[in-house]
Formats: sequence, C-alpha cells, structure tokens
Amino acid sequence: MSNPFPDPIPGIIPFGTVTVFAGAPGVGKTAMLADWVKRWQDGRTIWGKPTNPATAYYYIAADRQWASHAKWFELAGVGEIAHYSLADQAALDLDIIMRPNEALKLFGSILAQLQPIPGAHVTVDPMSPIFVAGSPNDSRAVARTLLEFSRWCQTLQINISCTAHFGKQKGETKDQYTRPQDRIAGSGAFSGFSDTQVYLVDPVPAAGIPYHTLGWNPRQAPAEEFRCVRGPNGLFVPYDPMQEDTISAHVLDSMQPAGQSTLLNTIVEQCQIRHGYHRMQVRRALERLTKEGRIVKLGRGQYTRRNIH
Repeated sequence: MSNPFPDPIPGIIPFGTVTVFAGAPGVGKTAMLADWVKRWQDGRTIWGKPTNPATAYYYIAADRQWASHAKWFELAGVGEIAHYSLADQAALDLDIIMRPNEALKLFGSILAQLQPIPGAHVTVDPMSPIFVAGSPNDSRAVARTLLEFSRWCQTLQINISCTAHFGKQKGETKDQYTRPQDRIAGSGAFSGFSDTQVYLVDPVPAAGIPYHTLGWNPRQAPAEEFRCVRGPNGLFVPYDPMQEDTISAHVLDSMQPAGQSTLLNTIVEQCQIRHGYHRMQVRRALERLTKEGRIVKLGRGQYTRRNIH
C-alpha cells in the first residue's frame, strides 16, 4: 500500500515513520531542526538530498519554555509554528512526569490538543525521559514507547521526529562507542525501534576536528556523514576549511600585539562589528589557534598572541 503523502527526505526519512535525532545537550539539535523545517517549507535540499514539504509543522517542547526554542525558528525564518511547551502550561500538574506509566497518556493528550493534520511533521524535543513509558534504560519500555509512536504515525498519518541526548563518551579508548548512534543515552532500543537515526556530534579541537559532524542512518539507504559549523547567525552551514582560515586571520587581527593580553569579550565584539561573526565562530577560531600554538590562553577569557619567529 503506497503512502498518501510524499517522503520528507526520500530514501532517508520515509513518510509515516519515527526518527530519533540524538546529540549532546546544547550541541545544536534545535537549531538544525529549525533550519530543516525552513528548507522543507521552501522545497530546498537538506544536505544535498531533495525534500518534500509537510502539510504543517508542530513542535512539542518537553524541556524548556517555548521562547528558548522559538528563537531558532525565527532565525531560520520559519515564522509561527504550532507548538506545546510543558514548561509554559501553568495548569499542568507536573507530578504526572513522575508517573512513567502515564507517559504515553500525557503524550497522547498533547497530540489531541495540537490536532496535527494528516501529512504533518511533529517534532518532540526531547522525547526522553518524560515521554518514555518507563526507564529510558529499559529496552522493553523504550520499545513499547517507540512502537506506540509508530502507531500514532500510522493512525494520524504524520511523521514524528524525537530528539534524544547522547551519553558521555567513555574514558577508556577500548570501551568507547564505535558508532555515534550507539551513544544515545539509555537503551539501545532507541536505535533498534526507530526508523531513522540522525546524530550531531560536537567538534573535537584536541583531535584536529574543528567542525560538527552530522550523520544519518536510514533503514533503506547507506549511512552518511556531513561536516558543518555554526554560521554568523548560529545556524549550521557546510564546513569550509578556507573560510575557517579567514575567520582565524580576522580573530588574530582583533587581538593586541604579541605579549599583550586581550579579553575574549573584546575579541568577540571586534569580530562581530567588523565582520558579523557569531560568538561561536570566534570561539571555534580561538580553539583552533590555541591548538596550532599561534595564541596562548592566559586564563579564563584572556588570550595573547604568540611571537612567531
């Protein structure tokens, strides 16, 4: 039986399925998803792949006030989006989140309030732990939850994307996770019972990786990874090594001569005024320059250029 609506990203995210988008807290999952929504709306590609727009977009914020999420949608140019934030619901008895057996009932009640229309895309940020029907470490509880989500996808004819947090990478190299999708905090059932896994990994300057890594692991297509960085407005753009060299040069130009300290806030302010860089772009350049030995971090928020002979 063919789907009544087109796939959001053909071959990557089929229509009527559950996607788990994982990454460390604060890595930029919401910013990435906001950009995806705008790209879907405009019919643009997502990491080089053709897309199909949903009939509507809905957002369930389970962790913070909607205003915290809304800024990314505004920056992306999405405009008003139907949403529900647990933190903004003054009448909601928050004791319900202490009763895992009512997690799916709570989620169902939120869907009933939002009333997503057929063909819509619903984002749940984050899914775990509040909407898991039990412990996130319990495979059966996670499996039951994702199977229930899958049923909602079929019954309501919608797509559901759920964000999840990464567990910390283990200290011992031999014990570290081989694949990023295996780092989803909790049971491995998050990967096993979802249709597509997407992950966003922080830069690792110490290892010579100055960019974020975005990857996806679909069921019916090869896994892929992409390199990206935060652009001037904080949204993600493809990683361009030549652009990184330019930003580093501008950061150096904003500092005092070698031997004199410069405050981080001064460097950021100068780079914003002169070149329109985002704070995260400047910090990334400082990390890179420090690793290369071209500047020295003197202390908290203080840097100096190194004499290069």
